[in-house]
Amino acid sequence: MSSSGSDGRRGGRRARHSGEAFWWALFSAGGVMAALFVPAFVVVTGVLLPAGDPAVAAARAEAFGQAVGWWPVKIALLGVIVLSLFHCAHRIRHTLMDFGLRRYSGLLKVPCYGGALAASLWAALVLWGIPA
Repeated sequence: MSSSGSDGRRGGRRARHSGEAFWWALFSAGGVMAALFVPAFVVVTGVLLPAGDPAVAAARAEAFGQAVGWWPVKIALLGVIVLSLFHCAHRIRHTLMDFGLRRYSGLLKVPCYGGALAASLWAALVLWGIPA
């Protein structure tokens, strides 16, 4: 007979759900987004757009600005930014816990994930402020 029942009990006690799986899911998704898309953004915006003749670079930057003004691109960029921010927040929180702040695990959620949420809202405002 198993010590874990079908009603969520473990060893005769109810299992407590911490919600940690939600943050680990955001961490994982953000890590994938950061690994796949952030390097491409850096190459495009930091190397390819400004390379070459300044007049050609300005024309490429204008075309890039118009592409970013299209709403599907804004949503995709926002998704990458938001997930990367929550990935970073989770990593910072767990690093602080590794430095001896484990007893403040619940309190660390507020500045870490709250900061990621605030930066995500700011990013959304900036992206939606880009004209189409």
